[in-house]
Amino acid sequence: MIYSADMGVGKVAGIKIDQATGEMKTVWVVDDTTNAFQPLIGPKDKRVMLLSNARKNVEKEPIKLALFTGNYKEQVTWRDAATGRIIAQSDFFEPLSIGALITPGFGGRVYFPTGKGFITLQVMPAAAPPASK
Repeated sequence: MIYSADMGVGKVAGIKIDQATGEMKTVWVVDDTTNAFQPLIGPKDKRVMLLSNARKNVEKEPIKLALFTGNYKEQVTWRDAATGRIIAQSDFFEPLSIGALITPGFGGRVYFPTGKGFITLQVMPAAAPPASK
């Protein structure tokens, strides 16, 4: 598969190419506003895509203006690379450095570079709900 992201329209897509015919087919498209690289991690049969996802602080503000003023927040999403389905997602933080890479690290950690430094993230199991009395 190959992947395509367009921050202007706020979409990311997974695309397959038939090696025999060269035909391209869109497999999935998700709403995700990112200007970052899209690294893939994990074994080929369980590939995970790391994406940033920007959310404007002022909904009607044009994305280009929000981007250049830093008037938005951003999160990391871990997606099934074959389907685009979200596996895990972080909270929203200060913006990722423009055009940066969410860098995979040792032990499942990822590094989210911002203008103020790096935020280190790692997927953890969801906390069990409190037992009812």
